[in-house]
Amino acid sequence: MTADSKQVVSRPVVLVVGAGINGAAVARELTLNGVSVVVVDANDIAFGATSRSSRLIHGGLRYLERGDFALVRESLRERAILLKTAPDFVRPLRLRIPVRRRFGGLIWSVLTFLGWDRSWFGRFWLRCFPNARERGLYLIRLGLWMYDRLAGSAVGWDKLASSAGPPLSDQFGGPALRWSHPTYRFVCEYFDAQILSPERFTIALLDDARQLAQERSLTFEVHTHTLAEFHGREVRLIDRLGRNSTIALRPDVVINATGAWGDATLDGRMVFVLPLGDEQTLVGTTDEPFDARPETAVAEPREINYLIDLVNSVLPSARLTREDVVLSYSGVRPLPFGNADSPASIPRGHWIEENTRGPLPILTLIGGKLTTCRALGEEVADRVLSRLRIPRIANSRERPIPDSRVPCDRQTSEVSETSEVFTDANVRDIIRHEWVRTLSDLVERRLLLIFDPRLGQPRLRELATLLADEGVIHPDQINSEVAATIDRLASIYGECV
Repeated sequence: MTADSKQVVSRPVVLVVGAGINGAAVARELTLNGVSVVVVDANDIAFGATSRSSRLIHGGLRYLERGDFALVRESLRERAILLKTAPDFVRPLRLRIPVRRRFGGLIWSVLTFLGWDRSWFGRFWLRCFPNARERGLYLIRLGLWMYDRLAGSAVGWDKLASSAGPPLSDQFGGPALRWSHPTYRFVCEYFDAQILSPERFTIALLDDARQLAQERSLTFEVHTHTLAEFHGREVRLIDRLGRNSTIALRPDVVINATGAWGDATLDGRMVFVLPLGDEQTLVGTTDEPFDARPETAVAEPREINYLIDLVNSVLPSARLTREDVVLSYSGVRPLPFGNADSPASIPRGHWIEENTRGPLPILTLIGGKLTTCRALGEEVADRVLSRLRIPRIANSRERPIPDSRVPCDRQTSEVSETSEVFTDANVRDIIRHEWVRTLSDLVERRLLLIFDPRLGQPRLRELATLLADEGVIHPDQINSEVAATIDRLASIYGECV
C-alpha cells in the first residue's frame, strides 16, 4: 500500500483479489468504464505465474492438434492487438521447429484431435509405436498453414518450411539461416511474438488504470503484501508487513484473480529456446503437476537436466552444462481440474465461475494465459457492468498501453548498472509510483535485475538504502532486506549473489 491509498468512498466499487496479469487487465477495463476498483494481493504485483512464464505472446500452435480453433483464433487476434497497442513491450519473434523426418505423427494427431489419444486404442498405438507423437515435416507444415490462415495472413506454404541447405526467409532483415544437422534434417519457420517483461507490462496496465481513475474522479487503489479477510459483506485489508492500518470496505462485487492460488520433442512436448536479450537464452517449458503452495515452486534438477539434454540434442555445438544455467524459475498456472493424462493436454482457455450464494457476489477467473489477458479482462468487465447495471462506454482494443519507464530494449540483461534507467533518480521514480514495498519487489519485478549477471551485494545495499530514503522501509531494515533478497534469489531462482 502506498501513501496515496485512502479509505474507499466512491460507489460502486469492485474488489479485485490478485495483482497478476489477469487482475490488472480486469482493473483497467473496469476503470475504463467508470467503475472504482481496489486491487489487493497477498504478495507483489505479477508475483506468481505472470513473472514466471515463457514470455511468449502466441496463438498456441499446439492447441490446433486438439481442435481448439476458437482459442487459437482468439489468441492470434489478441496477439495482433498487443503488437499494435503495446510496442513498448511486445515485439515479433521468429521461431523455428527442427524436424527429423518428412512423415510421422499424423495418426497420433488424428487420435488427439478426436480425443481418442487417451482411449485404450491410443494407449495401444503408443505401445506399438513409441515415437508416434513425433511430428513430421508435412504435418507441421499443415499445422503452420492452418495457423497462418487463422491469423488472417497471406503467407504461402513456401515460406513456412525449408529443407536442409536453402536459406530461410527473414521478413525482419536479419541474417538468413542455413540449416545443417545430422539428425534434424528439416526446419520449419513461423512468427509469433514475445513480451520481454510481463512484470512491467502488468505495472503499466495498473498505471493506466490509475490515470483513468484520476481523470474520472474514481477510486483506484493497489494494496500489495495485503490479506483480504471476508466478514459478511465487509472485507478487511490487513497489511502483512505491519506497516499500515487495517482498511475496511464493502465492495459490490469481488473478482477472484488469484490464479493458481485459488518445438516437438520425442515425448510430444513443446519446448522453446527463446532469445532473452543479446547474451541470454530462455529455455522451457516443462509441464508438471504441482500440489504444494504456488509460491514455493522451483525448477527441479531433473527438469533442468531434461531441458539441457534437449537443447544439446538439437544444437550439439552449444554443449550446455549445468554451469551455463545462470537462473531458473518455475511458475504454477491456474489450469482447470480434469482427467487428462498429462498437464500439457489440459485446455488453456479461460472461463468465469460465478458464485452468488454468499453475502458478496464472487467471480472466479479460471485458466487463461498472457496472450489473452485483455480479452479476459473485457469479458469479466462485461459481467460486472451487467451486474451493476452500468453501460459499457469504452473498450481497450485500440487503447495504447502507456510507455514503460524501462524501454523495451532495456527490459532484460542488456540493462547494466551504469545505464540511465538505473540512476538514483530513475529508481526513486519507480519506487514512488510503482507500488514498491520490499527490496525483492524492486529487484525482481521493477528493475528486472534477476536477469543481470552483474547483480551483487553492493548494488542490493544501494537499492535498499534508496528504499529507506523514500520511507518505504526503516533504515534499521536495510540489512534484513538485503539478506532476505539474497536468500530468495538463491532458493527460488538458484542465483547466488
